[in-house]
Amino acid sequence: MPEFNPNRIMHGNGGHAWFNGKKLTTLQSVEAKVAGDFEEINVCGDPATYLKIDSDVLSLMAAAYKSGEMPTITIITSQTMPGTSKAERVAYSDITIDEFTLAKFEKKSKTEEEIPFKFGNFEVLETL
Repeated sequence: MPEFNPNRIMHGNGGHAWFNGKKLTTLQSVEAKVAGDFEEINVCGDPATYLKIDSDVLSLMAAAYKSGEMPTITIITSQTMPGTSKAERVAYSDITIDEFTLAKFEKKSKTEEEIPFKFGNFEVLETL
């Protein structure tokens, strides 16, 4: 085990995510979890929150909910360790978005969009 170095603690500032190949440049936070059950494996994701600058997710999900055909969605997260070029990257597939917000804003506040998602599969792409 390497010696503890407080300058090597991972920070959210080194985190990134891509939605169907498009980098979410205003990402504020993202969290994904895996939960196992001995009878059945349940894999779920939690919301990703980012500053809203376009209507990509709204357009995609509105069309999907109206047509009844869910799109194929891939999310990739990446977090870089400070002071190194090392990163931890994970790809999530079989994504479902169970809800999305049509409108949410407040005067004199930045608009954030939270997208709760679940995933059926994941692949660790890169480790530290």
